Amino acid sequence: MGIMHQTYRTGENVPKWIVILRVVLGISLIYKSMAFFKSASELENYFAEQEMLKNMTWLTNVIPWVHLVGGILIVFGLFTRMAALVQIPILFGAVIFVNLKQGLYGSSSDLPFSFLILVLVITFSFVGGGYYSLDNTYRKPLH
Repeated sequence: MGIMHQTYRTGENVPKWIVILRVVLGISLIYKSMAFFKSASELENYFAEQEMLKNMTWLTNVIPWVHLVGGILIVFGLFTRMAALVQIPILFGAVIFVNLKQGLYGSSSDLPFSFLILVLVITFSFVGGGYYSLDNTYRKPLH
């Protein structure tokens, strides 16, 4: 059995309703990327103020695009595992560096949202696109 067929088999027992969570996750990532595009200067200022992130200001240009492309891929279920894996370091950084410093009850805290999105991204990196996805359509074993 080839590697493509093995990855197909691991997502075989996923419930069919999981497509709803996948689409909501993708739309949430697209929405967050649009928010980053609108407030690019705020993101750059945050990176410039943080001592650990000061040398990584180039990420302010990369993060919105990764969220946008990853969100679109996740919505359609194309390369779902890869798109979800790419999101994990960004969301982990958002939970650790940004939201934990503001606290759960800080002004405009996104900690519960970021944590939920992180959990969903980790889940879809294991589960895959599910039954109603382009992954399922293109990776079915040939008989």
